[in-house]
Amino acid sequence: MIFKKIGIDFHGVIHREPEFFKRFVEFAVAKGYEIYIVSGGPRQTIIDFLAAHKIPYHHLWCIIDQPEINENTTFCADGSFRVNDMLWDKAKGEYCQNEGINLHIDDSVVYGKYFTTPYCRFDADESVFICNGKCFTANMEISELLENLQIVTISEC
Repeated sequence: MIFKKIGIDFHGVIHREPEFFKRFVEFAVAKGYEIYIVSGGPRQTIIDFLAAHKIPYHHLWCIIDQPEINENTTFCADGSFRVNDMLWDKAKGEYCQNEGINLHIDDSVVYGKYFTTPYCRFDADESVFICNGKCFTANMEISELLENLQIVTISEC
């Protein structure tokens, strides 16, 4: 089984390493992968950043745009907001499951426990991917990294 849908978080992942993820996504898209940017938001900030860095993607989904989340959000005058932690923390996992995403890359330790989709944590400080107890450096060839991520996540199922 070859996975073809990859979810990638924005804050803490793409935002921290835009040049790496530009190359990663370009390679994946050229190989026929569908790229989902899965983030908290705000949508326009993410769209502008991806355009400025010429990072391609197929879908952009933001937690804050979801009616259940938005209806339960307190927006503050300074532009910040407060949301029930449980609603927020489980939203990405539910979205990835509903969309049939085969792998999600995120920096959060907390979100991972709400995923049934194979989950890979990206540590930008160390520049490594941690998936199913295995660690892969972002310094390897992207083709090798993608192959390793696919092998590890399939064995996780």
